[in-house]
Amino acid sequence: MEFWSWNNEGAYPKVHEDAEKRFMADYPNVTIKREYISYTDYLVKLKAVLSGEAAPDIFQIPWAGEYTELARSGKLLPLTDKLKDNFPEFFPSVMNAISVDGDAWAVPLDLNTLQIAYNMKMFKEMGLEIPQSQDELKALAKTLKAAGKFGIAQGTKDLWTAADSFFAQVAYTDPTHTKMMDADAKKIGWDDPVFLQAAKNMADLVAAGVYAPGANSMDAFVGAKDLFVQQQSAMFYPVGNFITGGITTDIAGAFDYSLFPTPPLKAGDESLPTGGVAEMFVISKGSANVDMAVEFLRYMTNDKGKDALVANDFIPSSTYNGDLANKSDLYQNMLNAQSKTQSRVVYDTKVYTAIMNGMQGIFGAELKPEDFIKSLVEAAK
Repeated sequence: MEFWSWNNEGAYPKVHEDAEKRFMADYPNVTIKREYISYTDYLVKLKAVLSGEAAPDIFQIPWAGEYTELARSGKLLPLTDKLKDNFPEFFPSVMNAISVDGDAWAVPLDLNTLQIAYNMKMFKEMGLEIPQSQDELKALAKTLKAAGKFGIAQGTKDLWTAADSFFAQVAYTDPTHTKMMDADAKKIGWDDPVFLQAAKNMADLVAAGVYAPGANSMDAFVGAKDLFVQQQSAMFYPVGNFITGGITTDIAGAFDYSLFPTPPLKAGDESLPTGGVAEMFVISKGSANVDMAVEFLRYMTNDKGKDALVANDFIPSSTYNGDLANKSDLYQNMLNAQSKTQSRVVYDTKVYTAIMNGMQGIFGAELKPEDFIKSLVEAAK
């Protein structure tokens, strides 16, 4: 069986390998070929093989616009009935996320929250506090610049991270937390004031020097992460349990770090992280190994699979009954953030693409917020 993923950073390969070893111990006649492809090339290569006969049996899939597009393509195996047979009971919010047109199309492995990592050692030595508002975040970046340090390292070359900065702002500009979903469903327009304000907020943060320069030329988990690991920047975004293991390994004990959500618009308001399903996997409808592919995904999500997730600081997408008493403060931070997490997904592929590209323009100070909104409206037609 072929298994494709783009998550070869951090501890995900350990989780994949754990499931693989347990599965092949029970099914020694099955060989799993695991392949990791860079996210930049992943969808291009995937769509190419899905148009022919060489599609992998199991492959990771993004949970934004591309997910809906592929679910409706006829290339994926519907999993509604399969998930009722010896799979865990996934959280209702997760089931909503993987359902398209009344069917479930993916097996959700874990959940994440996206927050800002900060260097606790640097903060302490410089007398800095976690910003409680976006004005405080701007002031913090100014203080850091005066000390020869960058504020937030963020690599938007991968596009999706730029979109997540927009979603983080919408969490605050829309107090109903419904308008992004409504715009996605075409119940309201993308020219609603909450979206323009979110874009203006991001443009203000960029203009205030909150982000390390050159975001659009940096990979999310290479160049940007390196600035944080090498202590050139005090903060790094976006960080969830998909990358904490990699950060911890790269830091190698040089400093401790923790996480806080993108600050609210004004001090005193509740801080809201964004998040949702992290890794999820689908099965090719044309697979010659459907039964074994389904069985392997059971191994990834069963109790031992969840043990492997928790051991590597990932949050399972169903109830975990194991021992959490000895988990790190960082893990408890991520776990606690789940209860406040706001959506970071737009299913309309054209709109999501316009958000990614447009926010790159905002990061590069090449696009006005008003023109960004115009691009979303046009994409939604």
